[in-house]
Parts: sequence; structure tokens; C-alpha cells
Amino acid sequence: MAQEKITINGTEIRQPDEGLQFNFETTYTEDSTRVQSGTGHFTPMFTVESFGYSASWLTAEEVSTILQMVAKGKNFTLHYFSPYYGAWRSDTFYVGQGSLEIGRLNTDRERFDSLSFNMVGVNPI
Repeated sequence: MAQEKITINGTEIRQPDEGLQFNFETTYTEDSTRVQSGTGHFTPMFTVESFGYSASWLTAEEVSTILQMVAKGKNFTLHYFSPYYGAWRSDTFYVGQGSLEIGRLNTDRERFDSLSFNMVGVNPI
């Protein structure tokens, strides 16, 4: 059986150190609130998946390849395992913010200690 890999726009990227951190977030209507008695009155609109990517000890080439696919806030196709659907699938995601820790900047031997970002699903689950 072939092993699935996480890809962005069909390109295999450096696999995360310890898998992807799975998150989900539900957006509620504007009139959703909690009253003084503590009882909540919430009307859910939709929920999206998101994944926290983190990898360490990347080369300059690996970092550049990934950043060119996810930086600038543009949508991309992520191939991933969805705990919600219980299967490998592809869907549209975007990245709004990420961080990078530079380790070493020696010519032709640049090394990055870590790269992390949160990929947020465009489509609701």
C-alpha cells in the first residue's frame, strides 16, 4: 500500500516533525451571546478545519519552496488526512501568518531552525 504524503498544490513538501496539529473553529451568528445567568444562546453558521504545520532544520531551498506556496495569503490545495472525514483528501486552504527561526546563514549552507504556520480551510466541514 502506498504511503500518503502531505502535499501543497500537488508538490510534496517537507513532512512536519510530528504530524499536523488539527484544529477546528466554528463561527456563530452576530446575535449569539451568553446572558447574565450564564446560559449561552449560540447559533452556529459553519465550522472550518485548520492545521498547524511545524518543521525543523530545513534547508534554504525547502523553506523557499514552502513559502512561495503559502505566503501572501493566496489559496492553495492541501492534500492531508482529515480526522473529521476520517480519510485522506484534498481541499482549499490559506495561510494568514507564519514564523521562521533562522539558524545559520553561511553561504550555500543556510539552515533554518524552524518553520511554522497555520493552514485554515476555505470550505466549511
